[in-house]
Amino acid sequence: MASPERKLREIVEFPADTPVEIALKYSTARQITTEHGERAMFTLVDGRIMFLDLEVAGQIEAAGINVKERFTITRRPSGGTRSIWEITRLPGEQPNGTYVVPKDPATATTKPAQRATSSSSVLDEANSLVDTYAAVLERALHTYQGRVKPDEVRALLVTAYIQRGKLSSVA
Repeated sequence: MASPERKLREIVEFPADTPVEIALKYSTARQITTEHGERAMFTLVDGRIMFLDLEVAGQIEAAGINVKERFTITRRPSGGTRSIWEITRLPGEQPNGTYVVPKDPATATTKPAQRATSSSSVLDEANSLVDTYAAVLERALHTYQGRVKPDEVRALLVTAYIQRGKLSSVA
């Protein structure tokens, strides 16, 4: 009995200075050897595959990109044979249930380590989080008549805060 023909998958191309939107099907890449050396092969949720240098694959991992999370990769030529690769999360609700919070323009120029250098700034940030939790909890309890529980509100707030921190360190 003859084996069925294997369907070739589309390979993602990265035109210069053009963001390409993608979402990973699996959290890790397969490391393969090609005529171009060691490469990382990622399978995407839409069935396509992409091949990247191991350094670029490391950028995706360092950015903490989740499975099914939409993000863009932009290849920027740098004059020689090498390119600069930019990994950028797309704000909004993600198919995996997370929510990427848009970057706060007021804190865009301040690195997280610089914001939390003094005890008063840590205190201010903690107080702000408590105030935010109380406001969101109040809204959830009244608007949704208790159907959204305090633990769920806390989990959503923690997720949004962590994503905001990751975005500010990536961009």
